Amino acid sequence: MGRKSIRENKSVYMLTREQNGLTREKASELIDGITPSRLEKLESGRTVVQPEDVVMMARAYKEPGLCNYYCTHECAIGKKSTPVLEEKDLPQIAIEMVNRISELYQQKELLLHIAEDGTVSEDEYAEFSGLKQMIDKLTVSAQTLQLWLEKAAATGEVDQDLISG
Repeated sequence: MGRKSIRENKSVYMLTREQNGLTREKASELIDGITPSRLEKLESGRTVVQPEDVVMMARAYKEPGLCNYYCTHECAIGKKSTPVLEEKDLPQIAIEMVNRISELYQQKELLLHIAEDGTVSEDEYAEFSGLKQMIDKLTVSAQTLQLWLEKAAATGEVDQDLISG
């Protein structure tokens, strides 16, 4: 049986594994191609975590949010283009999505007016920027719902077909 780490500055990968009650030995049994010693190196930062490692850990730990963490904190491209997602309950996600859709729907005439000539003029820029922010918020809500679905599928709360469909 593995020992419990007393390390103070634990990586998100170590914390997630431990929160799932897994030793490195047990985790490595669930993750193809990652030995306990390699897992220790990944968790301690002595080996650079690769995207494939994160995908396998996320699957084994039933924590799809690890992928978002990697993209937003460790990937040079993801840091610039991927929003940080918070895990939320389904009712909260649904309320946020409906609110975002409603806000955007109320501004549909403005969007059509701006888009009509195919350009965003200088006097339309501020309004267009506001519309873009609304769309960005809706996108984050949709991605948060996707994360919720992936976690629910990983833990058996919903059918896997619901997210791959």
